[in-house]
Amino acid sequence: MMRTRLIAGPVTGLVLSAILATVLALVSSAETLVEPLRVDPSRPAPVTLRLPAHLVLHSSDDGEVLQVERHLIRRGETTASPEIGSAVRAYESARRPPSATELGSLWLLYFLLASIFTTYLRSFSPSRGALLRTQAGILGMASVLLAAGKGFLLLTDFSELALPVGALSLWCAFYLDRRTALMLSVAMAFFAASLVGFRLVSVAVYLAAGLAGTVTFRNRIQARGMLASGLAAGLASGMVFFAARVVFEGGQDITAEIADPLHSESLAAIAGGVLSGFIAFLFQGIAVLALGAVSRGRLMDLTDLNQPLLRKMKEDAPGSWEHSRAMANLAEGAAVAIGADALLTRVGAYYHDLGKSVQPKYFVENLVGGEPSPHDGLAPHVSADAIMAHVVEGTRILREGGIPEPVVEFAYTHHGTSVIEFFWHRCEEEGNPLGLTKAAFQYPGMRPRTKETGILMLVDAIEAAARTLDPPTREKFAALVQRVIFGKLHQGQLDESRLNMEDLRRISTNLVETLCSAYHSRIKYPWQKKEEEEEEEEEEEEEAARTNEEPAREAVEDQTIDDDQTVDEDQAVDDQTIDDDQADEDRIETVAEVLAELEARAGTSTQIVADATLASLGADLDAEDDGALEDEASVAELDPAAEGELPAGSLAEALASAAPPPKETPE
Repeated sequence: MMRTRLIAGPVTGLVLSAILATVLALVSSAETLVEPLRVDPSRPAPVTLRLPAHLVLHSSDDGEVLQVERHLIRRGETTASPEIGSAVRAYESARRPPSATELGSLWLLYFLLASIFTTYLRSFSPSRGALLRTQAGILGMASVLLAAGKGFLLLTDFSELALPVGALSLWCAFYLDRRTALMLSVAMAFFAASLVGFRLVSVAVYLAAGLAGTVTFRNRIQARGMLASGLAAGLASGMVFFAARVVFEGGQDITAEIADPLHSESLAAIAGGVLSGFIAFLFQGIAVLALGAVSRGRLMDLTDLNQPLLRKMKEDAPGSWEHSRAMANLAEGAAVAIGADALLTRVGAYYHDLGKSVQPKYFVENLVGGEPSPHDGLAPHVSADAIMAHVVEGTRILREGGIPEPVVEFAYTHHGTSVIEFFWHRCEEEGNPLGLTKAAFQYPGMRPRTKETGILMLVDAIEAAARTLDPPTREKFAALVQRVIFGKLHQGQLDESRLNMEDLRRISTNLVETLCSAYHSRIKYPWQKKEEEEEEEEEEEEEAARTNEEPAREAVEDQTIDDDQTVDEDQAVDDQTIDDDQADEDRIETVAEVLAELEARAGTSTQIVADATLASLGADLDAEDDGALEDEASVAELDPAAEGELPAGSLAEALASAAPPPKETPE
């Protein structure tokens, strides 16, 4: 089985969450685990110490007012105030060393937040969010960002509100999706607030920075959109800070803010949002590596048609290369229609069929007209293996060529886990002698997990089938697109692609329009019209020649039929003549028998009558063809009653009955 991108399951998510919780628990309690970092009021502080906020009663013209105060011991300074010094000693003694219960509770809190986030990625962002590389990358960057924030808090005296917590959300919105980025903003707000004792004002500001930056980041094509989102996050953070300070801490001292702008919390809140956008834009290359994504610049480089792998495909498999180029135009337009990454989709279309360059003749688009197919002499399962090999070989070539994994993903997802129906049906028609199952004809890849790879799967089938339509009409294109989309849905190939019904409707409409434009008609040039006229004239001449030949051919056929009929009639006449001759012979024999009987009865006189009868009968037979003699007249001339020798009766009756008369005894 081919190696594809690893999917993080529930157990993997729990393991990653446990690792993150351990790292964050150690980072959050780092200064309490290292004794040299203890702050002593009488000596310069090795690190900045931020004491928890506490209520202080202040007197004013309006009376006594409770306000929240927070004391800060800057790195390198000592504490002159006895009250603050006592508070520092008590605070340090209480938290050093951290107890197992405290560390365990903190670890459990981090673990629950991380596991909820990984479960969300696995359940509600099943495309790239469920990939092991993505989850490990996000949690790893969160650990690094929070560790850097902890260092910032320990080494500087600036407000914790200046932490660029929203940068990770912008990276997630740029390379994944905004819904996942919103969820990550919530988790990061609590993670970052844990570094400063879960101060409610800090939680509110971090949430505002992350959510505002994510919501306002709409252009995923241009990374510089992160800068504008950072400005929006800064404004939202500043406004939320003023409101949260009043709600949770009873207001703020505007005069002190103006007097020391470098340490102003309101300015720090605004700066935190702006820094989120700036850092996200500046370090996007690191985010690309961590998330397993690909930058825009790298994608632009891969579209260069002089790229060695593309040249290889053009030379070895020219038909497949033209198919890929046509697919790129269709897929890019469909991606734009639904707001997907059009550039990534185009690049994926260029490289997805690179495996066909290994054995190009096994694919019909690379065969020259009339060239025999190598599949003609192969068993169905062997042909299927040869076809499926282009997925495995393409993935191998791309990885060896250093192509980014998001592009390689198109190679092993454009057929998904579908079955090569043509060879499976042929196997069944041949009786399936090896007892194979459909699994033997199933592609070894994985189903599309992104909108971009889902689009390419649809376009791959549609572009190839569109070449078979004749004539290429809008109605046929629409029926073809709907048939392919429904087929993929029925097979479940798009279940993990995040393509919803609205996306599929827009893709269908766009593909039909693009196909109609690609197969558009043109006005013919004069030389083309002239050639057509000449061809029409030649066809008319040929038709006229065929028309003239038709009557002659029909006459010959009719004459042949007449000759056949004449032969049949002659044969019938001959048969009739033979029958007549046989009948005459039978009659002569009958008459001879009758006359012999008469001679025996009448004696000598009868001999005279017999001779006359035979002579008359011979004459009658000769005259039968003219129809001039009748039997009755012959009998009248030979009537034996005139001699008084025979009994009354007629010789005609005897001749007509063709039997001798009954014998009578003469008196």
